[in-house]
Amino acid sequence: MCRLAFLFGIVVLFSSSTVVAFLHHPGCDQRVAINQHATRLCSSSHKESNNERIKLQQYTHKSFNLTYLYKEAAPGREKDKPIILIHPVGIGLSSWFWKRLMESYIDNPPIYAPDLIGCGIDHGADAWIPDEIGLFFPRSWVEGVETLMNEVVIPNWKEMQTLQFPNVVDFNRQANDENSGCLVIVQGGLAPVAVMLAKRNPLTISKLMLTSPPTYKDMTTAVPTAELERNYNFLKSEIFGSIAFKLLESRGLIKFFSNRFLFQEECDEEWLDETERESVVAARTPVQAFNAGLLQHRSFEEELKESPQHKLIVSGIGDKRSIDRQPYKEHLDTCSLATIPGLNVLPWESPKEVVELIREIGY
Repeated sequence: MCRLAFLFGIVVLFSSSTVVAFLHHPGCDQRVAINQHATRLCSSSHKESNNERIKLQQYTHKSFNLTYLYKEAAPGREKDKPIILIHPVGIGLSSWFWKRLMESYIDNPPIYAPDLIGCGIDHGADAWIPDEIGLFFPRSWVEGVETLMNEVVIPNWKEMQTLQFPNVVDFNRQANDENSGCLVIVQGGLAPVAVMLAKRNPLTISKLMLTSPPTYKDMTTAVPTAELERNYNFLKSEIFGSIAFKLLESRGLIKFFSNRFLFQEECDEEWLDETERESVVAARTPVQAFNAGLLQHRSFEEELKESPQHKLIVSGIGDKRSIDRQPYKEHLDTCSLATIPGLNVLPWESPKEVVELIREIGY
């Protein structure tokens, strides 16, 4: 039962000690080769959120048609620095995870919440079929976000800045300001994606916010290869793995594990509705890859220490692991810690409190 719990509950919180059959290259990302077919499902649910300023949009990254949620800036904030939100990976999860936060931020700058490769099936994004296209982790997810950032987010921001600063000298001065870039917010075990993204893009990303991230020790300790392979064999098993997914995709068990591991109070019906919509066979492969431990195949200490952006580490009051996040501040020059109400899905549990933190760091 402990192993089953990892497939939904803990998967949102941190990269578990579980992986796939892979090709190993020292110092490089792992490449997945999963012998499992995923049926591509196209959803017609291209609809706006209840908040009319939040729209579902599409973009192309390499051979993938991907989707993202976009909330246009509030009047008067069109030229302000944008925010990029990186959702957790787990059963039933995609960019919808950020919907409450986006709705709660009324006087907001532009906000973008991409669906990572293989996620957002209900939004109409392409499924990831590993037998056809292999991915490197976390680099491939990072590259997918970079495409959105470089082809949509930054061009839109620069266009608005040009309108504000017709003088090229003034625009260049604004663009070169070390605090003029994006804020990236990441949930849970996807922290390696955000820190790698920041390390690769120091000129366009100014600050990071990590909500309920893995402990510093987990972020800087590689999971042994033998353990990763052993655990992945369980996940990809046509008997045990398939049965586990079918059970854990049921509304009843999603509710049980959400209440047990994720929420300080009981989870709500909207959370269950959203996870149920995304809990399809085609969405399983990224969950397998993530829960297999691919984001913990190596240490990310270099990215944490060498990326220049300030990092805000946010924990829930009910999260017992908050004490184990203290080393972030001890080891990193530009880091601060914050605690707000909630347990482990803070942007959903306490969106207003997260918005206040966003405001405090200048966004």
